[in-house]
Amino acid sequence: FRRVLFRSYELCRIRNTRTDVSFDDLSSLRWKCGSCEEWHYGPCLDYSYDSPLYWTSENDEANEHEFFDSGKEGLPNTFLDRDICVMDGEHYFVRGVIHLPIIGTDQTFTWGVWGSLSRENFEKVLLMNDDPKRIELPPMFSWLSNRIEEYPDTLNLKMHACIQELGTRPIFELEPTDHPLSQEYHHGITPERVRDIMKRRLPSA
Repeated sequence: FRRVLFRSYELCRIRNTRTDVSFDDLSSLRWKCGSCEEWHYGPCLDYSYDSPLYWTSENDEANEHEFFDSGKEGLPNTFLDRDICVMDGEHYFVRGVIHLPIIGTDQTFTWGVWGSLSRENFEKVLLMNDDPKRIELPPMFSWLSNRIEEYPDTLNLKMHACIQELGTRPIFELEPTDHPLSQEYHHGITPERVRDIMKRRLPSA
């Protein structure tokens, strides 16, 4: 309870902090979406990875796309879809999100990344995939399994995967460290930094 209370206090402090570059200053940015190919104005606050860093072209060829529709028991040896991943029959991952509160606003900046799970926790997630009570699952230890280029090496940062309601991906909570990503998770990201990431990721911004 104290942890939740402190997090709520910290988010309130972050929202009420003023910065040199405001969130409104991002409204004039123009950028082209790589998915819909349409032009947009304003901040782009969501960036994601389609697979864990470890996934290779060889894994693509071996991907058992139809495994869970085939009626087979157990787990696939090699599998990747939009939400889960299995590699070599012994490494398990889920796709989730890291929310960074944007300083001076009630908005969040989101990294869509992959995190590892133990086989036991992975099986729990699959078993309760369609069960509304899955939100009662406790946080699950996870290693961040992507390198986010805008930071020093993010691979294997310690996290916890918090399973959400049906139709929603897990939320990753980063453990407190001196790493810049952890610092932005716990203390917020500035609008100026959001703008810089946009310009790096979206050259037209």
